[in-house]
Amino acid sequence: MDDTTTAAIAKALAHPARLHILRLLAAQTECRGADIFSELPLAQSTISEHLRVLKEAGLVSSRPQASGNGMAYCLASGVFEDFIATVSDISSAAALCNSNGRC
Repeated sequence: MDDTTTAAIAKALAHPARLHILRLLAAQTECRGADIFSELPLAQSTISEHLRVLKEAGLVSSRPQASGNGMAYCLASGVFEDFIATVSDISSAAALCNSNGRC
């Protein structure tokens, strides 16, 4: 995963509401937009903006519902695994400081 993609994902993960949305989606294979809206104490427009950020980062996919009313959302496959592998690579290569502040 390149640095730009890694940074976009990290930025998308940096909000409690977006983390809540991701947890909702992780608990099921697909989630209706209306279900997400009812689970969060935020305005629908705010939740829609959070979903947009998650989609732009590649973390969430969406499609129109079969009924034609609203959208269905799910976690994008593979993205979390790639992000975790990238962060793990950084962590394992890092010269970590000890409790005395020395590297």
